[in-house]
Amino acid sequence: MRTFSTTLVMSMLALAAMAQPHAGVIATDFVSSGAVSRLDLSSPWNVTADLESVHHDAVGVWHDGLIYVVNRAGADNIQVLDPEDDYTTIRQYSLELGRNLQHMAFHDDGTAYVSCYDTAELLHIDPADGTVLQVISTAMFADADGLPETGWVHLSGDRLFVTCQRLDRDNYYSPVGDSYLLVLDTNTNTWVDADQAQAGVQGIQLAAANPYTRIVPADDHLLIGCNGYYVVNDGGVAVVDPSTLTSLGLEISEADLGGDIVGLAAGLDGRRHVVISDASFHTAVKAYTVDGVVSLLHQASGYDHADIAYDGDFQILVADRKIGAAGVRIFDAASGSQLTSTPLATGLPPAWFVVPSDRETPVLDLPTASLTMAAPWPNPANPSTTIAFRARSGSQVTLRLIDLRGRLVRQTRLVVDAEGSGSWTFDGRDRQGRQVASGVYRCVAEGTGSFAARSLTIVR
Repeated sequence: MRTFSTTLVMSMLALAAMAQPHAGVIATDFVSSGAVSRLDLSSPWNVTADLESVHHDAVGVWHDGLIYVVNRAGADNIQVLDPEDDYTTIRQYSLELGRNLQHMAFHDDGTAYVSCYDTAELLHIDPADGTVLQVISTAMFADADGLPETGWVHLSGDRLFVTCQRLDRDNYYSPVGDSYLLVLDTNTNTWVDADQAQAGVQGIQLAAANPYTRIVPADDHLLIGCNGYYVVNDGGVAVVDPSTLTSLGLEISEADLGGDIVGLAAGLDGRRHVVISDASFHTAVKAYTVDGVVSLLHQASGYDHADIAYDGDFQILVADRKIGAAGVRIFDAASGSQLTSTPLATGLPPAWFVVPSDRETPVLDLPTASLTMAAPWPNPANPSTTIAFRARSGSQVTLRLIDLRGRLVRQTRLVVDAEGSGSWTFDGRDRQGRQVASGVYRCVAEGTGSFAARSLTIVR
């Protein structure tokens, strides 16, 4: 039953469209060429390839409506792109060759931190122009070769967490035995001692060596995929409590997952998603639960999967570099089913996702022949909420509410009005009229040849 006026539905859709409806994909040949493509985060997941050139070894961070591309070894500069202007470069600045910049995190005070791999330094900078405000030494955490191999960074409150691999460069970059998550007090730019029982300033010793993946926040903890020695199942997903600065061990081991951890992403309802490389260097996309249940989502015949990311709603993005069929694969974060029938081509093979960290669920500003759905409002709901959508005028749309086990909770069919709009108010009850339990659900809309879905949280 339609309870909202057309004007109000249109207003909801307009507000939703103001959110970022897309992510950046850094695609590269890892030799000489790199470019950023745009990936729409709603079906049919259109890709606009090769919008802006970047270094062939680069990662990116979305901050305050812009993408900061960290161009790494051989470039060592920050390239700032505007996603709302076809990812055009609006400024670019060097942080000196030879540092091998790795990653970037932004403080609420407007400054940023940049990690370095080939020097024992952490840079505190002004991200507006690249002015280096302070060079913070990491030399105290180095092993015998003089470098600590710092990489991924993550800000939690006033503390910056930095992965520290400690690899022996004179022995094929093998781990020396202990790796850490370093902790910086950003109020004073001094290192925090996480283990006062030992002499000197200590980081948080991880439960396995060689932290390889980005730092992933989940359930008030920080997760890091650790590889240990390559092709040896001696690593796993390490868990750290950022409030107490303690290691909580491994959430799951490489032996359980079946190989080295190439990528890590969180998801819905305690689910994690990983890219694994086995002893033959064949990659696979797998999901696991916190109680250790592992499932296979996609198997490759080579070292094909390069990155994995959670879109913040219900989708898992996977960068597949398979020769002749490279592109982005999209999976349902709850069920693990693949939503894309074929990989979405990105020009050069995809290597890294840049997803808005504060993304609201959007509706794309597409012709009304395409089905699009606004975020449920309110969300979380207690318990009623309204879902607005757009589709071809006069077409029929089926809406289903599904729980995380894939069970149908409620279903309705609506006819789209003359303006291409519709809405459904869910009252918090299932098909038998019973109140649904608190938790996360998915609202799926299906029209003729089109599909859209949004997550919904019920609280009581």
